[in-house]
Amino acid sequence: MQHYALLEREVGEDDPRLGVLLAEAHSRRERAICLCRRDHKLPLYIARRQGSYVLARWPGTGARHASACNHYEAPDFLTGLGQVRGSAMVEHEDNGETELKFAFPLSRGPARAASSSFTNDKPEVRSNGLRLTMRGLLHVLWDKAELTHWHPRMAGKRNWFVVRRALVHAALGCKARGQTLAQVLFVPETFQLDRKEDLVGRRRTDLAMAHASRDAIMIVIGEVKAIEPARFVEKILVRHLPDWPFLMDEDMARRFHKRFAIEEELWRSDGGGGHLVMGATFSIGASGLPQLCEIAVMPVTREWIPYESLDEQVLVNKAIGESRRLVKGLRVNLGPERPIASIALKDTGLDATAIHLVRNVPDPAYDDALAALMQTPGVRHVVWQPGEDLPPPEPRR
Repeated sequence: MQHYALLEREVGEDDPRLGVLLAEAHSRRERAICLCRRDHKLPLYIARRQGSYVLARWPGTGARHASACNHYEAPDFLTGLGQVRGSAMVEHEDNGETELKFAFPLSRGPARAASSSFTNDKPEVRSNGLRLTMRGLLHVLWDKAELTHWHPRMAGKRNWFVVRRALVHAALGCKARGQTLAQVLFVPETFQLDRKEDLVGRRRTDLAMAHASRDAIMIVIGEVKAIEPARFVEKILVRHLPDWPFLMDEDMARRFHKRFAIEEELWRSDGGGGHLVMGATFSIGASGLPQLCEIAVMPVTREWIPYESLDEQVLVNKAIGESRRLVKGLRVNLGPERPIASIALKDTGLDATAIHLVRNVPDPAYDDALAALMQTPGVRHVVWQPGEDLPPPEPRR
């Protein structure tokens, strides 16, 4: 169980006094200390989000927490976060906020009248880490919302309501172009037929910026329900938005299916209840329907853990099925030629264990880069392929 030092007393995560103490500490601008390691002082900041108080890692400290701690984060060098931290993603230690820089516009303007369609067609060419692609933003928000984390006690509890709440909370701690990311981010609420009119009204309020100007661009994150042809366009139906399809013109649809063929194939072939998550920018046309500008999609498991190949899906499902504790690694802006740790197992003792997938196609340059990555300290490293066992867990101390 997690323990914290707060206002000169020690409290556990299930202590009924925790909420009151967090509120008092927040009003006094006091920090909490995570006690996962008694030999390190690991501060946490207290944020007030949507009427409640939450504890969050201080920027740059995730890898210093004990591997079994809820606030542990795999070292940046294992994932694509290392490329963008300090450039496209700047974390401010004074207030715990994160400033994000995008490789895509949030307004059309005279020079941006046409859709630019994709910011991550070839991430290794189009982006050097100075600005986030649409896929990069999706990955960063997933990480900040801690939807990359899994613990056996989460089984059966992570649904769209939980995912949405985590994403909105994460967006409240981020800024982009001088405004809170939550101001331009639309994440649809869980649809309920008996609340339809109320939900439509709330959606209208959330999208007031886009309704006010056709030049305004907002960001949507939602679960793809279907991709269907329509007259002269294709439409993406987002779950929980039954009356509001997102439109792609023929050219954009053609490029979408070419760019995201692998992601679509993984999604359509998944018989285990997985999902396809869409991150996109859009404007609202004269018809009142949203028109897509930039888009990225990401297949996730039933538990909303992202994966990028069949082997990685097998790995994630195996770890979850064996009741392991893990953190999923994400590419952010990195291209497929750069190795990352697929997952970090948090239950293997004092040090986490980074699991690297065997590459099916011989690639000497990739193998050399992976060998170099596996020499870095701070975690154990294991190369894995389907059919093999995972490193065994160790009892929590």
